[in-house]
Amino acid sequence: MNENGLTLVKKPKRKTIHKLIIGLVVAAVLGLGIYFGITECSVTNIEIRGNHTYSDAEIIREMKKQDYVPNTLVMLAQNRIFKQTYLPFIENVTMSFKNPHVLRIRVKEKLRPGVLEYMNKNVYFDSEGSVVESRNQRFEGVPLVTGLNLKEMVLGKKLKVSQKQLNTIVSITKKIATYKLDISEIRFDGEDDITLISGDYEIYLGDSDCLDGKMSKIPQLLEAVAKEGKKGVIDMHLYTDEKNIITYRK
Repeated sequence: MNENGLTLVKKPKRKTIHKLIIGLVVAAVLGLGIYFGITECSVTNIEIRGNHTYSDAEIIREMKKQDYVPNTLVMLAQNRIFKQTYLPFIENVTMSFKNPHVLRIRVKEKLRPGVLEYMNKNVYFDSEGSVVESRNQRFEGVPLVTGLNLKEMVLGKKLKVSQKQLNTIVSITKKIATYKLDISEIRFDGEDDITLISGDYEIYLGDSDCLDGKMSKIPQLLEAVAKEGKKGVIDMHLYTDEKNIITYRK
């Protein structure tokens, strides 16, 4: 108060007013952005690519159980931050969008080393030997593994087989995929005595020594015997990398 009895009031500075206006504008823009982000990016369709064994419906069902939000922006953000897999034999999932309403999902599936028959179910295990799926369905291209001395199989637990047998199964399965072989069965007659079944042919590998070399020869061997119309056993148990000893018998 001055000597004339008047109270002095400071005028608000222009900078303070400007900051307040800018803050309100930014808040309004963000609010509009969030509003349009929610309303204009709602998911109306999901396109899935790269899945060979899992169906679109299976993947979508599992996704909706875990982290699904019907908004393309939110799903893309989650995909960038978290490593989503959804199902045991999915290695990774990459998301993009065709337009704001169409979510695109690219799936990369893991290799299934083999399938076992147990209690009228098809039991699938991963490359670490863990039992991860039990299904009625038999997937095409996954060989049946027989002859293992297994008394029980428990989901989430490792198969009680030797590490050597597991390594052999995984190695054979990878070569089957590499050479695009039609192998329906990997049969063990003992710890390290292996026979492969391909249609009407048995391919007796013997032990797992020189396995890469043996597997690399199989495509041309099957082609040769198929031309002759012969059906029988291709015997490779004497094959080594130095000695190309292979016999055939009906």
